[in-house]
Amino acid sequence: MTMKKIARLLLGLYLLVLIWILLFKVTISFTEILSSLNGRRNINLIPFHSSTIVNGRINQTEIMYNFLIFMPFGGLLGITDKHRSIMRKVLLIGGFSLMIEMLQFVLGLGATDATDLLMNTVGGLSGLLLYQLLRRFITESKLDRGLTILGSLLFVSSLGFVAFILLYNL
Repeated sequence: MTMKKIARLLLGLYLLVLIWILLFKVTISFTEILSSLNGRRNINLIPFHSSTIVNGRINQTEIMYNFLIFMPFGGLLGITDKHRSIMRKVLLIGGFSLMIEMLQFVLGLGATDATDLLMNTVGGLSGLLLYQLLRRFITESKLDRGLTILGSLLFVSSLGFVAFILLYNL
């Protein structure tokens, strides 16, 4: 399998895990997923407002998690999608994030939040920009190969860690 195919597979697996994390909060029990469909809907259309305020202060941890969890999306798009402009890639990342936020609202899972949409998109853009910066110092083929191998190792390690935690808690 070529590095490009591995990178595409990694992107697909990453997106599936991202959906699992963002919509189902790492739940493996179908019963828990069904019980979380409570029909209550929360929406925040003002960035860095109500949903990010905890005890009168902005919850920077959640904001950073949203930023960081989408950085690989930008990096993987840099590897797998050489023909689109950065703007189109950012629109793709933002569109994916918007789809997740809309699904949260429609299904009544979690809260639909403009801050999440904004930080997810900025995180993906940062991944794209970091990829572009690294390309200035490392040849594209070596960078793609190195990031694909690193991403694969991190993905498998993370999956193993999550599997261990889930099995330990059964």
